[in-house]
Amino acid sequence: MDCDFSCEEFNKYRVDLPYPEVILNFRNAYYAELVSGAYAGRGSEMTAITQYTFHNLYTDDYPDVLTAIKYISIVETVHLRLLGKLIRQLGLIPKYINYETETYWNGSYPNNNTKIADMLSADLQGERAAVAHYQRLISQIKNGPIDALFRRIILDEEKHIEVLTPLYEKYR
Repeated sequence: MDCDFSCEEFNKYRVDLPYPEVILNFRNAYYAELVSGAYAGRGSEMTAITQYTFHNLYTDDYPDVLTAIKYISIVETVHLRLLGKLIRQLGLIPKYINYETETYWNGSYPNNNTKIADMLSADLQGERAAVAHYQRLISQIKNGPIDALFRRIILDEEKHIEVLTPLYEKYR
């Protein structure tokens, strides 16, 4: 892909605002455990990336979906990195584990539908669940810099819903 993070095409699939830098002067394993679910839980960024990658294998006949999913997956990768850095700052190793449930991420989490409408429905469901998850984290953690990061990520997830909804309507 011949594109960097400032390219015009990429900006159609994310909100063109910087991600707030989170600098913490404390460690909090409980907060890190909470964040780990968004990092590598069932409905996590890791699951979203893997699901979009799988779905992209079945979108060659739908170039608009292929492009959207490709770029949305890249945005989710940015989110994964940001969450991993946050988990480190909070004092845990960002393994592919949900520390709350002590469950390692596994390949059964992503949706493996191969029909376009089913894929897009699952992708929309995942984006909506991600928004709800980040809102829940904001209510649980209540830390300004961390909450600002989650609010910024929510903007991207809402953008993904905005992009995927008309595609779902077109192909359902």
